Amino acid sequence: MSLSDKVSAKQPSLASRTRSHHPKGWEPGIRFDENNVRFVTTESLPAMESEVDFKEALAAIGVDIPEGYRVRIAEMRYDPVAWTRDDPEQKFATTKPAWRYRFVIEPDTSAATVDGIEVINSLVRRKARVKKRPTGEGSLVINLNDTQAGKDSGGGTPALLERLEDFFDLLNERISDDRKHIGDLVILLGGDLVEGCNIFPNQSFQIDQDRRAQIRTMTGVVLTMLDRFAPEFPTVRLMAVPGNHGEHRANGKRVNRHDNDDQLVAEGAMDIHGHILASTHGSIYGKMTGATPDSKAYGWYKNMAAAHHPVGDATVLVGNHFHHDIVKNFGTLLFIQNPAMDGGSPEFSEYSGTDSAPGMSTWIMNPQQRVTGYEVLR
Repeated sequence: MSLSDKVSAKQPSLASRTRSHHPKGWEPGIRFDENNVRFVTTESLPAMESEVDFKEALAAIGVDIPEGYRVRIAEMRYDPVAWTRDDPEQKFATTKPAWRYRFVIEPDTSAATVDGIEVINSLVRRKARVKKRPTGEGSLVINLNDTQAGKDSGGGTPALLERLEDFFDLLNERISDDRKHIGDLVILLGGDLVEGCNIFPNQSFQIDQDRRAQIRTMTGVVLTMLDRFAPEFPTVRLMAVPGNHGEHRANGKRVNRHDNDDQLVAEGAMDIHGHILASTHGSIYGKMTGATPDSKAYGWYKNMAAAHHPVGDATVLVGNHFHHDIVKNFGTLLFIQNPAMDGGSPEFSEYSGTDSAPGMSTWIMNPQQRVTGYEVLR
């Protein structure tokens, strides 16, 4: 046996290292930076001059520019001896002059965005205000949560505002029907009123409003609700808690507990006719052990009680976040999980096979009963 035969029999030959065709940092692909800005780096290309050329080049590699967004050159590099192939089937690469481009895909600020205040003002109230003022002793509780204004699913912000107008009409009917049983109004703002812009990767491509417009829209909604219903009651109480979508984030992490577009506190509690009502968005116990939202909530509630936190004194705990309506009686505690008011989440439906119709939860609290007349307005 020859020496070469012995070597090949005992030692496998090493694969030759393929030479990279791209300078370090200029590998073709798509990435997002810490501010959720989308960058696309191309293969070597001929020189280009217009945005039409840019979009055609990106389309050729499978990157389509959504409506309302534009492509902008972030960086370009001229390589006089680019190592390239004119065709994928070409056996040997050659060197020739070429350009490499790095593009930014960003919202087109010149494009029109949904103006929530304008939409609200254009809606016509289809029913008159309450004709007779409530005269009872109970408190009507209504929950506004998970509107996620700015989310483009389910018809986007215009469809959300139409749904809210329908809910307000139904609420108007409920007040008229129960006016002998209620005397004041409690409004709970349960968080995730806005969709946010940087809560998850690629979110900025799934919204129809920027952060300022989202806040402006929901401010208009709350003011509209107060304008419509507060004059009918001698006393109106409002409690707001923050959600995870309202968080101000940097590098994917929230800055702190207080910089939140929904509110400035994590949870709150109030006394209503001797019953302690506590409200939280629900994301705070989202990672607790338990198979269902109510079991997670109860586990968190017991921890709060053990720590002598005010929430631990609650006889009614209101949660949101999970987008489904659930009412569970734990004896000393009644847990109310509210449905969302947004247009749905296609991603959730695709992997779970379930969905929940939008709705506004309402109920009455009086000295005799902590919760009665529970109804989801749909």
